[in-house]
Amino acid sequence: MGELIERLVYLLLVALAIRSALQFISRLWTGQPRSAMRPPRGGSRPAAAGPEAAQGATLLHQDPVCGTYVATDTSLKQVIDGKVVHFCSAECRDRYRTG
Repeated sequence: MGELIERLVYLLLVALAIRSALQFISRLWTGQPRSAMRPPRGGSRPAAAGPEAAQGATLLHQDPVCGTYVATDTSLKQVIDGKVVHFCSAECRDRYRTG
């Protein structure tokens, strides 16, 4: 019985190691930041960057046209249907308008 439990624990550890390695490779391949891989915990949204935010912390948004992640403070913003949409460039903003 003890040997069976050892084998199950070993298989679990191997599966977790493989999963972690695949996630790491996926992030490298797609260029996604770690925060984009999973939704925020507790259903809350990350705090907006401001004077009270931690130094160096930047909120990123995904451009709806090309998928590039762009920082809030450097993005081109457009209010569409009452929602702020962030773009990486004027070209993407214009393509979104015409598309």
